[in-house]
Amino acid sequence: MENFAFVLKKILSTALLPPAAPILLGMAGLLLARRRRRLGLGMAWAALLSLFLLSLPVVADYLERSASWPLPADLAALRGTQAVVILGGGAYRRLLDYEGENVNAYSLERVRAGARLARELQLPILVSGGVVWEGRPEAELMQLALADFGSRARWLETQSRDTHDNAVESARILKQAGIVRVALVTHAFHMLRAMREFRLAGLEPVAAPTIVRRDNALQARDFAPSAGALSRSEVALHELLGQWAARLRGVFPG
Repeated sequence: MENFAFVLKKILSTALLPPAAPILLGMAGLLLARRRRRLGLGMAWAALLSLFLLSLPVVADYLERSASWPLPADLAALRGTQAVVILGGGAYRRLLDYEGENVNAYSLERVRAGARLARELQLPILVSGGVVWEGRPEAELMQLALADFGSRARWLETQSRDTHDNAVESARILKQAGIVRVALVTHAFHMLRAMREFRLAGLEPVAAPTIVRRDNALQARDFAPSAGALSRSEVALHELLGQWAARLRGVFPG
């Protein structure tokens, strides 16, 4: 039952986010146009327009800012933490190198930031990430990546499948070690949701975001659609949807 709920959540989130959502809306509009031409064509045009807008860097930047933690890590606030927690961001599977599996770019950026922070603060590391669909737990792959930065995790949390699980399972391990206040390492666009989940799990997280973007003056290329901008829009909307779900979990625990 739990696995069914997880799969259903993944299906719903995919259907509600680009590019699937505009595509599904457009297909529905074209089918409806056979009977209700104006409404159907209106839906199709709305789908095409939304896909165009979400592909613009200026829109992606706005959505990312709306979802993101706005400031870099505050080293003064991090001095009182007891451990560094690094959240997994995904993995590459079915590779011909790296023995078939490796952390993806998101996880690697987080591992690098966490390793550097742990050296500066002289703190132990917990890496958090399980198996979403197949392969080895992300935490094990993150441990291998940490070695490339001359570091090693003391704890591996290997049971989680999403941010909520990251928080619950990490809290279970850390509380057994008498640790409550932690430096939380993840991307700036993921930090708001992660902080809320870790608070709900009973920990005291201090934000240590990585890849915190600064505002730049608009340029002509910001109004040219691109696949990269569409991907960033999807990630930002995924985070905003996740933040909404985390708020509901805070109101209706369990």
